[in-house]
Amino acid sequence: MLQEPATTPTLAEPTAIWFDTHYDSKSSGLYCIEQIKRYVLDDEHAFEVDQWRDADLVHLNTIPFRRRDVGVWLSSKPMVVTQHGGYHWWRSRRDLLERPDHRIFMLMRAIFRLTSRRPQRIGFSTEYTRQLAVNRGGVPADRTQIIPLGRSEDFEDTTPTDTVDPFVLVVVNNRNPRKNVPTIVETMAELSDVRFVLPGKMWSDYPHELPSNAEITGYVSEETLIDYYNRASALYLPTLYEGFGLPFVEAMACGTAVVTTRRGSPLEVCGDAAAYVDDPMDATEHAALLGRLVEDDDYRVGFEDRGRERAEAFSWERTANTYLQVYDDVRSQ
Repeated sequence: MLQEPATTPTLAEPTAIWFDTHYDSKSSGLYCIEQIKRYVLDDEHAFEVDQWRDADLVHLNTIPFRRRDVGVWLSSKPMVVTQHGGYHWWRSRRDLLERPDHRIFMLMRAIFRLTSRRPQRIGFSTEYTRQLAVNRGGVPADRTQIIPLGRSEDFEDTTPTDTVDPFVLVVVNNRNPRKNVPTIVETMAELSDVRFVLPGKMWSDYPHELPSNAEITGYVSEETLIDYYNRASALYLPTLYEGFGLPFVEAMACGTAVVTTRRGSPLEVCGDAAAYVDDPMDATEHAALLGRLVEDDDYRVGFEDRGRERAEAFSWERTANTYLQVYDDVRSQ
């Protein structure tokens, strides 16, 4: 999983690239493709065009399944895809059919099975998500490649962990079942003598009462979020499924211990730099582990040290350099 040190490859020839960054709303996928584009365009032979018809190569932000993708998909343009997540592959067909609000994912699975045969290369951020796509989604294995995501260099360890007024950081942006929010709330109630800081917009309209030790901050700037990471005793994210998990890498880079599960990709991303719960749904176990990280400095520091080292393997420059090599590969086919 860990990447080799960054190099500075140059495209074999000048390449006009159309990046699919034309989303109507902000998303983590859009953020990632924008970071990749930023570093790709540092290459002297790479330049961006506004229309896909003018491109030598198109770089899509997920396997094409929207109506506006039809023209690109039917064209003969060399195509590279950065595939995010894979929730519709993770859930069983029964699970999806039982939830009316999730039945759209069944249609997406069918469309993805068809359209995944068009791109010359599909980049997955982890082996876990790649295997889901191949085994459950019918994505051709020979068109896939593991290309880990990166992190902003602004996320770094600059402030000591706050041991005078310790707190646990929770970075969750939605109430999708995979985020395991009910267990997070139960854990906060179990660990009532520790403050939990909850940035982001999601918690302000949470439909149930939260424990008194939950501090809802609302939206915060990246600078404030980095400060939270730096001072927190732990990042708590007991996910049931995570395609990659940018908060894991951001926390590790800031010298913050990570508490999560072995479900999905955390083990692949964090390695021995995270503390893992055995039962994703056991709030008592989660509270005990978080309490130890708050109280036992030596125990926590071990995770902080390993996390900082682990985070060095992730950068957007490395991610972009891998895609530059992929561009040459697909153009030469």
